[in-house]
Amino acid sequence: MNKKFTAFFNGLGMTVNKNTAYGVVNGYETNARLNNFDNVAPLLVHITCYTTDEAKRNIANALRAAAIKFCNFQFSPYGLTVGLNDMTGGRLLKRLNSVLDLLYSTIAANGGLGVGYCPVCSKALEAEQIVPCQIDGFTISMDEECKTNLNALIDAENKDFKEAPNNYLRGFLGAVVGALAGVVVAILLNVAGFVSSLSAIVSAVLGAFLYEKFGGKPNKMMIVIVSLTTFVFMAATVPAIYIVTSGIAAYEAGVNMSMFEAFALLMQDSEFSGWFYSDLGLILLFSALGVGWIIFYLSRKIKRRQNIQ
Repeated sequence: MNKKFTAFFNGLGMTVNKNTAYGVVNGYETNARLNNFDNVAPLLVHITCYTTDEAKRNIANALRAAAIKFCNFQFSPYGLTVGLNDMTGGRLLKRLNSVLDLLYSTIAANGGLGVGYCPVCSKALEAEQIVPCQIDGFTISMDEECKTNLNALIDAENKDFKEAPNNYLRGFLGAVVGALAGVVVAILLNVAGFVSSLSAIVSAVLGAFLYEKFGGKPNKMMIVIVSLTTFVFMAATVPAIYIVTSGIAAYEAGVNMSMFEAFALLMQDSEFSGWFYSDLGLILLFSALGVGWIIFYLSRKIKRRQNIQ
């Protein structure tokens, strides 16, 4: 965390450790994390609090009405998570005090319970009953019993997931349908004169979605199957386009030969073969980039919840 953000959070009474800050602000346990590589919400703030469902709705309505610039928020099981951004870090710092004041006052006005209460069950806690837990990189304090119950729930969910059928064949069919959609996008882009990783991303995202919809289990094998299916279909797109185009050219020229024979004949021409290998190399490159991105995305998506420490 840079010096300016460090000074800001220190000024609130929070302790800064690398890119995170922690402390009690306005009666609420608060975590902040700065990630300069996040273009959407580089500053993430979590305010630990207990709120009823009605209070959550009221808080959400109030924050939407406030129309805070470059702000997105969602409720966690332990409070409110807010993502903030601005054109520059300096501009964000200039308005950060007013944004935080609005958050705390809105939570308080709607009965949000802060320090001294469990954010999960709302139970009033004595100092010795408070258990600091590490959750998603944040320090969240709660009742020991709630921590035990949550871990039991996580264990049960993970057990059910582990014992569920893999349904690889069904999942593979879903991946194939997604890959075919990517092929259509690739063909349209090719007709327009473009080669892009977009087709591979569309193929993989839709393939992963349909993999689950068709009954496949969202695990590491899903990533392998979706990625390989996407890459193979993308790699086959350019040869398919050139073979079909060769057949069409032969038909229009009145030459009686199959599309495969026409393609083989045209590949003897150095200019034609140069175009073919150039387009094939580009689609393999962009497909690799698209598949690489989707592997990273899916790896995070399928990550199972771990026990609260």
